[in-house]
Amino acid sequence: MKAFILAKSFVKDLLPPFLVRQIQKLLFITATHRLHGFDLHLNLPDRRILESVIIPYFAKLDEFDKILFVGCDWYTKPYQKYFRKKDYWTIEIQPEKRKYGAKKHIVDAIENLSNYFVDGYFDLIIFTGVFGHGLNSRDATEEAFNQCFKCLRPGGVLVFGWNDIPELTPFPVTEECHNFKKFSPYFFAPLSGSRYVVGDQWKHTFIFCTKP
Repeated sequence: MKAFILAKSFVKDLLPPFLVRQIQKLLFITATHRLHGFDLHLNLPDRRILESVIIPYFAKLDEFDKILFVGCDWYTKPYQKYFRKKDYWTIEIQPEKRKYGAKKHIVDAIENLSNYFVDGYFDLIIFTGVFGHGLNSRDATEEAFNQCFKCLRPGGVLVFGWNDIPELTPFPVTEECHNFKKFSPYFFAPLSGSRYVVGDQWKHTFIFCTKP
């Protein structure tokens, strides 16, 4: 290990700075990206569960036709292929990330969802990787769940996911959000329950719930 560190330091000192940066960028991409078909995906355990288990399950069921995915980035762009036969929408507050969303895309916060849809419009809302990464305040989080509840049909499903570690959890979200408690547990058969904790350092947790 010591020899490796010395060699790494030697190469860094030997190579031009711009080349070192390019190598570091390539190493970062190799570590965090994975190629699936012709698309790049985020190489994290929770995304692998989402993309190989959760999304395919709902995509094949006719009862889940109107679908909303909350939050967009480069790694969400391939998701429109999963839902190409569905009425698939995305919402993201940052305008520059529009290119990573669905053809039916809204530039706004999830807290304003009902400005665009009638009550009970969606069959499924996937809402993961947003709480603790921009959606941090109690008031905004309460309103986000309120909007999800309003815009889901009775029997519709909310998939909520977050990194359940202190530094990425602004507050105990499922225990303290009153609007979250309006939902009921939904048994997600492929993962044998309504709650699934990914075995990674971020303890990413998926909660499956339904609107009564």
